[in-house]
Amino acid sequence: MKKRQLNTLILLLLLIPFPGIAQQTGTSEISERTVYASKWSKVKGVVHYSEWMAFSGKTIDILPGFIPVSEGGFTKYGSNPELRTLATGFFYVSKIGDRWWVIDPEGYAGINAAVNGVRPGKSARNMNALKEQFVTDEKWAENTHEEIANLDFNGTACWSDIPLLQHSNKSTAPPLAYTQIWNFYSGYQRERIKTKNDSISFAVFDPAFKRYCMKMGEAIASSKDDPNLLGHFSDNELPFSVSILDEYLAVPNKNDPNKKAAENWLLKNRITTSMIDDSIRKEFLGIAAEQYFSTVSLVLQKHDPNHMYLGCRFHGRPKNIKSIISASAKYMDIISINYYGYWEPDPGHFATWGGWADRPVLITEFYTKGDDSGLPNISGAGWRVKTQDDRGIHYENFCMELLKMNNCVGWHWFRYMDNDPLDLTADPSNNDSNKGVVDNYYHFYPGLTDHMKKLNMNRYALVNYFEKKQNEIRK
Repeated sequence: MKKRQLNTLILLLLLIPFPGIAQQTGTSEISERTVYASKWSKVKGVVHYSEWMAFSGKTIDILPGFIPVSEGGFTKYGSNPELRTLATGFFYVSKIGDRWWVIDPEGYAGINAAVNGVRPGKSARNMNALKEQFVTDEKWAENTHEEIANLDFNGTACWSDIPLLQHSNKSTAPPLAYTQIWNFYSGYQRERIKTKNDSISFAVFDPAFKRYCMKMGEAIASSKDDPNLLGHFSDNELPFSVSILDEYLAVPNKNDPNKKAAENWLLKNRITTSMIDDSIRKEFLGIAAEQYFSTVSLVLQKHDPNHMYLGCRFHGRPKNIKSIISASAKYMDIISINYYGYWEPDPGHFATWGGWADRPVLITEFYTKGDDSGLPNISGAGWRVKTQDDRGIHYENFCMELLKMNNCVGWHWFRYMDNDPLDLTADPSNNDSNKGVVDNYYHFYPGLTDHMKKLNMNRYALVNYFEKKQNEIRK
């Protein structure tokens, strides 16, 4: 071979991007795409959107030196095949080094990437479309299971159809993890207001609250031996009002257990009513929160000792109150957060939660809605963007930032199907918006899902990439 030909061959070999080997790009900066988005808010019951704002949208194909994988190469449960620890036959969480992971039933460490609300739609056109395309609910479940797994999600989440998913897990591989939600306090409160005329919003010291929770024991125990169950949520977006102390003290009945709990706490801590300020209110709120967490975790542990307590899906102000988060860490396996109002995760939030509680965080709701869907996009707190591709870019950007957080063990997209304005049974927060990965006829949005698959497929490679970058910075 001539010398010039040999030199050319060597040069070409050096340029081949072998998997797992980062190539030099000549720059350390991440190129970013611009996405225009409008922020949702509600003031006195009226929905408002901000002016269109320009945001950066990082995607994995423009990360300097990162070589995307062509297939996930995951384990049975969508975990990392290169990282294994103790297998218990059920999911649990563990910190390996300085990073938290979800450990699957076979002992492999992973990240839980899931979709909320995987269930058939309830409107007439939803039901007609399902019958036309899938014939039966069971065939829908099997097909949808395959589609979600093909997007490299490894789970389904809240408000999914559990019996249908249990069916598909028996007939379709790989299995998809699922979750249960029990609505302990929200269900109790609906019963309580039928007989109580006080203004207490969180009556967790009522003996009747514990009795209400215990009634769910048989239902909780029904899935205790299922290895595909990730764990249990106790409630969703409880208010955890800072005024709980005032509410308790204002109850006229001197024998009310909540009033007594407040008075005894004040007496024990030598606090007079004239001394009460917001710092005192937040401190007592932590006491009430702990009463709730201890009650529901006791019920869950008694009837299902095999699975995790996934928390109560904090939202809004409560997720930023130390006394609540610190109390929750004594009982929860995972702190779950419905994360709205931020274009991308704030590292400061995760650092704060990690300082307050030595527990991992799971982001249990986030989404964007696209104007090109044709839906009004009024309901729901997600960002409004212009196209499905913009939704996908946001997904990549958002999840990449999550992967940089050592205490984040996953995310749950909200949700499987778009809202249907024709569904008159829907609650006001879910009646007219493009939240789904599928439309009201069960058609996927490829502009969104192509980005989802790309990010999901690369999640463990991205963890390695970001850890390597962080180690280089430390040096």
